[in-house]
Amino acid sequence: LSTPRGGKYQLLLPDGTTVLLNAASALRFPTAFPGKEREVELNGEAYFEVAQRASQPFRVKLLSPTGAEKAVEVLGTSFNIMAYADEPFSSTTLVTGAVRVRGNGAATLLSPGQQAVMDKATVGIRVEKVNVEEAIAWKNNEFYFNNTDIYSIMRQIARWYNVDVSYEDSLHVFLNGNIRKNVNASQVFKMLELTGEVQFRAEGRHIIVSSRRKSQ
Repeated sequence: LSTPRGGKYQLLLPDGTTVLLNAASALRFPTAFPGKEREVELNGEAYFEVAQRASQPFRVKLLSPTGAEKAVEVLGTSFNIMAYADEPFSSTTLVTGAVRVRGNGAATLLSPGQQAVMDKATVGIRVEKVNVEEAIAWKNNEFYFNNTDIYSIMRQIARWYNVDVSYEDSLHVFLNGNIRKNVNASQVFKMLELTGEVQFRAEGRHIIVSSRRKSQ
């Protein structure tokens, strides 16, 4: 199942697990789980509420552009995975229960409120205590920026509003705030311009980002 840019979809897997799939994401799953474990494959971002089956563990395989296998083994219930191909890292955030994250030559067990981060350029897994509401803001139809760099912000906006983005300047901009996703794209750009850091020019569905400081 694939969602387009600007789309979001909720589905019920054959075992009763609920999955909310974010924009520009894909989930591969079988029509039934007859084996010793339940495995699905994710490219993009999804929020899972896994049905309990102690005798049949649930496993999410992350599709890595490098071919190296990464996986999240579920020992509990609710968690979020962000693993877009165009992001420099993948992250798994645990809401309730427990998950084991494997990849980058390492493995770690998460507790609720922790996030496992795997960078594409380095080995190992970094575990951080995070604001869970920030990690699952997309699920609640919000953009949540917490000292987030402009390039990450624009990748999120591009996926949700189905636009292409380019840059006229090299930007070192980090922003804070949250924006509801039910506003149109032009309103989002106006809100971001109020920071005084960036400005936007639209040419159809192509958005050009430049430094606002340069023009002042």
